[in-house]
Amino acid sequence: MIRNSIRLAVLTAVALSFTEQAALAQTDVQADPAHHKLLFENEHVRVVRATFGAGEKSTAPFDAKEVVVVRVKGSGPITINIPYGAPITGDSMEPGEVSWAPAGRIQPENKTDQRLEFIVIEPKH
Repeated sequence: MIRNSIRLAVLTAVALSFTEQAALAQTDVQADPAHHKLLFENEHVRVVRATFGAGEKSTAPFDAKEVVVVRVKGSGPITINIPYGAPITGDSMEPGEVSWAPAGRIQPENKTDQRLEFIVIEPKH
């Protein structure tokens, strides 16, 4: 009986580990298709449109690569929530402005009262 319980506990832990690893490897589009849409991808670059309504937050954290971010609509900062860390509020951007964002596990949140849209360009090294 104890042996079966231990075996079940080990199998459960292994299964959860594989599930967690798969979740960690998700891209923005996989983790949060409500806010992220793949526009273009080839062997050199990946381009995504990110759209957040006023007060909206990404539905799940995802693994972001180093990217170029182009503001398309809305102004003001976007908050980047980092699992197991303090949120970071980015610089305020206006439409047409461009910035660089480092890689990391993030969960974006629009704390402004307006719709924010970005084009996210991920170079593939």
